[in-house]
Amino acid sequence: MKTFLTSGVLKKGKTWLCFIGSTCFMQSAWSQQAPTRPNVLVFIADDVGMDFGCYGNPAIKTPHIDRLASEGIRFKNAYLTAPQSSPSRTSMMTGMFAHTIGTEDLHTPLPESIRMMPSYFSEAGYYTGCMLKTHWGPEGNKQFDRMLAGDYLPNQGDLTEKAYESYTRFLDDSGTRPFFLWIGFKDAHRPYNRDVCPQENHPDEVIVPPFLVDGPDTRRDLADYYDEITRMDGDIGKMLSILEEKGKLDNTIILFLSDNGMPFPRSKGSLYDSGIQTPLIFSWKGNIPPGTVHDNGLVSTVDLAPTLLSLAGIAPPRDIYGKSFHELILDPTQRGRDYIFSERNWHNTDEYTRSIRSEKYKLIYNAYYHLPAGTATDLSTSPSWYELKERQREGLLTEAQLQQFAAPRAMVELYDLENDPYELHNIADRQEHFAEAKKLARLLVKWQKETLDHPHWQRKRSDTNDRVTGFPLFDGVPELQDE
Repeated sequence: MKTFLTSGVLKKGKTWLCFIGSTCFMQSAWSQQAPTRPNVLVFIADDVGMDFGCYGNPAIKTPHIDRLASEGIRFKNAYLTAPQSSPSRTSMMTGMFAHTIGTEDLHTPLPESIRMMPSYFSEAGYYTGCMLKTHWGPEGNKQFDRMLAGDYLPNQGDLTEKAYESYTRFLDDSGTRPFFLWIGFKDAHRPYNRDVCPQENHPDEVIVPPFLVDGPDTRRDLADYYDEITRMDGDIGKMLSILEEKGKLDNTIILFLSDNGMPFPRSKGSLYDSGIQTPLIFSWKGNIPPGTVHDNGLVSTVDLAPTLLSLAGIAPPRDIYGKSFHELILDPTQRGRDYIFSERNWHNTDEYTRSIRSEKYKLIYNAYYHLPAGTATDLSTSPSWYELKERQREGLLTEAQLQQFAAPRAMVELYDLENDPYELHNIADRQEHFAEAKKLARLLVKWQKETLDHPHWQRKRSDTNDRVTGFPLFDGVPELQDE
């Protein structure tokens, strides 16, 4: 018997988190009856924004992901709870916000007491596994029946043959049991290596957002990023072919999403849409009408675990914050959430930013408003960053490009997303938007209280990167300063 705390009392630093009750479960053997529940196969990208053909980027080659969208449902307004890998992944796996379970800082492992999605699938008789990148720590890994072997070739090249062999063996070993399999790609995480990733996308054709320099280094950098996505798309195509060969495709729910935005300045690690919006595609033959698009309301990945459990006919736990949106998948005319919430904490530099987003507005709170925005090491050592800094020294940056270096910066940012989709014009000081901003601020504070968020002066870590130059002076994760 193994006990997980989905409720009860959990100590987080000097703060005690109180939940509703406790849950205990026993790993049960699967009955010998043939499965009637669907398999669940999750493909999750690493550091990938909205750059797919099916999401309106004509410059990138993603035929297999585009096919998934054409055969299922594509969500236009899906958002992550954090713009960093491990906080985002632990949130979607538990149905909780990262600050509630103590995983808000990068590389913070899941506590032993917290239960993840695969444990519920295992309890219901599913054969569970994960492969490639996980990023939730050893206690999370223990909740899978199997950790599949296989990785990438040196310098983050193609997947090894061992990876495909492990994947195929897992499908075979599942037998008549339904399976839950989580595949965490490393694409398109930096570093990029053109020697092992053939050029599929041309620098002249990439789309350069206005907060980056439209120069040769940035265009080449974006093309390399596109190539990583195209390679991942090919891996997904191969895995789907194997799934079909094994006769398991038709009864499998296939999900594709990303853990945070693209690894470029003002994207990954930020609470702008470039950091928290995610592709979200479900395909399930015979159950989801092909070519469906959902754009009525918002979707948050804190709801991912209860959604997948519900689709599999498993009752989600009642004492988590996430709520299932399976009705939206099966009936896209239904409305999603009115608001979604996100957070950013330590990631090479310490931050305490929180955001609330509606369909029209976003409000961001910056506790460290007196400092420049922090940036991650992989961003501040990228060609795009260096091209920005070179233009900054020359005094050639546009107003949009200068904003990410501002200090002090606004404590409160408010954006009209319908008229300003890149979030470049802060309207928090405009009288006509005051009432909306106050409403969002009240809802944000209410959410913080409900999810047991810590105050900004608690749970701090030292910076390892210089906020001005981006230079990575120190390695590792500094000790937590829990005041």
